Amino acid sequence: MRRATALFAALLLALLFSVTFATSPQARADVCNGDWAIGIGGLGDNSSSVFSAFVDQPVGYNSADPMSGLNEVNRLFWSHRDQCPGDHIRLIGHSEGAGLVHAWVTAHQDADNANAILLADPKRAAGPGGPGLSATPGSGIVGYPLAGVDDWFGGFPVLSVCNSDDQICDTNAGWWGYLFAGAHSRYDFNVWDYGDWDSGVWYR
Repeated sequence: MRRATALFAALLLALLFSVTFATSPQARADVCNGDWAIGIGGLGDNSSSVFSAFVDQPVGYNSADPMSGLNEVNRLFWSHRDQCPGDHIRLIGHSEGAGLVHAWVTAHQDADNANAILLADPKRAAGPGGPGLSATPGSGIVGYPLAGVDDWFGGFPVLSVCNSDDQICDTNAGWWGYLFAGAHSRYDFNVWDYGDWDSGVWYR
């Protein structure tokens, strides 16, 4: 009886392992094509669907846990850099995703052969217009990586794109444009429409 029970347990474990193995996502190698793009969406866009048609790798993360997004951007960047050391890597983010790319660049200013595009960045420093939403009093409670505004990018090429009526990247705008005029979605999400080395602020 004991031997039969042990045999059944072993078979059950083997079956569970085979099911787990068959249903777990399989790792795949990145394609080295010379220019590769990672895109990360904003709050509620956990699959980064806003970029799915335009990037090589949309970031999947829990937008209620910003560190999960920051860590996934970091993992994807360095994984691709290891697999394809000659590729230029583009990072693009929208809203919360832009804030996470912003924080990643600040921490990795020495990464070369890469650039970032920040759409509606809540961490945007003032000028032109007001600072992003992360500058509002009490935003510190959100904590790293989304609290505070800055432009600490070193020599890393970063282009920040902000609509002047979008409260998320310009707190002087007020909420009308965000709530009623589509200011927060009125961006070009196609990463390939931006240059490899574009930097500065586009404010319109």
